Amino acid sequence: MKLTNSSVKLVSVSPATLGERLRLCGVRPYYEYNNGNRTDTILGYTYTVTCSGFFGERLDVKIPGKQLLGEEAYDHLAKFTNLKLGIYPTYVKGQRGIDAINLKASADGVTVING
Repeated sequence: MKLTNSSVKLVSVSPATLGERLRLCGVRPYYEYNNGNRTDTILGYTYTVTCSGFFGERLDVKIPGKQLLGEEAYDHLAKFTNLKLGIYPTYVKGQRGIDAINLKASADGVTVING
């Protein structure tokens, strides 16, 4: 099966792929954009975790709304509520071809767990 721009959005990835240990290492706001320009409106927060299933690679998980965790939660294990994963391609600038396939993630909530 060949994926197209439309069908790649339909691919979902199991959260189990990330591994059992997601360690929080960063939190930052994400903003609303209007006509390609960033506004001052914060839509939610991006939680960066390292993934044991990907040899410690980092993944950003977007959660809309208010900030749920801060710097005090860094280096603790995180558990996400309703974690959804998908893929998206990036393209080689000025050429016709895919440069990479990337993971995107969103969730409804996050908490710190022991570890």
